[in-house]
Amino acid sequence: MKKILNNKDYFKKKIQNHVDKPESSFIDEDKLKFFQDEGNQEKALAKYRKTLKKNPDDLEALVNIGCILFLKDDEEQAEEFFQRAKDLDADNYFIHLNIANLYFEKERYEKAILYFKKALELCPDNPEILAGLGAAFYKINKTNLAINYFNKAIKSNPEKHEYCANLASIYVETDDNKNAIKLFKKALELDEEDYKIMVCLGNAYSELGNYEEAFKYFDKAISTASDYYKTYLCYGISKSANRQIDEAIDYYKKAISLNPKDEKTFIILANTLVEKSLYDDAIICYKRAIDINSKNTLAYVAIGNTLALKNNLKESIDYYRAASRLEPNNPKINFIYEDAIEKYASKTIKKITEEEE
Repeated sequence: MKKILNNKDYFKKKIQNHVDKPESSFIDEDKLKFFQDEGNQEKALAKYRKTLKKNPDDLEALVNIGCILFLKDDEEQAEEFFQRAKDLDADNYFIHLNIANLYFEKERYEKAILYFKKALELCPDNPEILAGLGAAFYKINKTNLAINYFNKAIKSNPEKHEYCANLASIYVETDDNKNAIKLFKKALELDEEDYKIMVCLGNAYSELGNYEEAFKYFDKAISTASDYYKTYLCYGISKSANRQIDEAIDYYKKAISLNPKDEKTFIILANTLVEKSLYDDAIICYKRAIDINSKNTLAYVAIGNTLALKNNLKESIDYYRAASRLEPNNPKINFIYEDAIEKYASKTIKKITEEEE
């Protein structure tokens, strides 16, 4: 049981490493958002097709029709329009960059890399392309290449704080928090109001055990954006790591008040309540997580574990069973489930034997 219940340290670290941070800016987010809206797609298609009737060689129309069709999952037809655009202007790096962005958006990272590289051949040292390559290589777990390309992007444009923040986040993932802190600080110098970077700095210092410095950045983030719930969540994690459990609980509750739909916060709060032997309160929080996501296996297992701590093996088995049904091939859950049944059976037999004597 301990293997899953005590998984909270890894779980907390996962939360800290995935705080919302600036994304790579190589995607034209405004255009993408507009084209992703189904209500805009048909109107835009009609507009650009009308343009092509007047001028079949209009590059913008060809590329934008390709983008819309791609987002509508008509990849084959989209490629035809992209190809027409490439045939008209083979040396236009922006065409290749647009195609790369779309493949990235569709999580087709290997294909995106091919187009990013072609764009880079046509426009060497372009920081947006370099950042795109860094992000794509990171997505396929080629961390060294990702770091290399983000470093090149920063060298090409040292004023873009997103590049520094994204590279710093990669360093966090590789447990290189010292380099992460340097880059997060550089990013914050470029954008002093970016509260998400402040939270990332707090997390990085917390990972190094420098809680005093971590708390400074969390406080600064709260002063900058008091309604960002993840600041309070991460602040709580840091307080908990520093054994300030009561304060941690207060921060978790504040995070929940700002975002009552985040199941992870309920689980972290519940885990902390278990540490204080507040089992009934913890179970309430785990159940809130299940209300939000009925397939949250961790919450079912955690309730089973907490009930076992209360010596309520019979009810704990029900929750282990529910977890096992959600993940029937999970060996850890099956082991816990079977172990609980065995212990309950032994306890029941022992009780019957004692009564007979």
